[in-house]
Amino acid sequence: MITFNCTIQEGIIPDDLRPALASELARISTGILGGDPAEVSVQWIEVPHGFGFRGGELSTTSAVRGEIPPGCEQETRVLLMHAIQDRWMELTGCTTAELVVSARDRRET
Repeated sequence: MITFNCTIQEGIIPDDLRPALASELARISTGILGGDPAEVSVQWIEVPHGFGFRGGELSTTSAVRGEIPPGCEQETRVLLMHAIQDRWMELTGCTTAELVVSARDRRET
């Protein structure tokens, strides 16, 4: 299973854009890693306005933290993170300075 936790600042990513972003996360991740897009989980964590700062200013940064199947080759992981970054920026209009993308191996339990 592939999961994403997306931490966003209140007012930066409109509610009506989130389904498209979630759909693209599922499409991109399963297109690169395999699997069924319907089995990708995307959760949203919204930081209330005035609670997130970067460099002493209100933050506009989003973080997309992926958890992917273990054993992913680094080259594939980098391809995944670049594809997510490019599409997120295209849909939201954010810059590279406003987005952090990570993809760690899921822990086997």
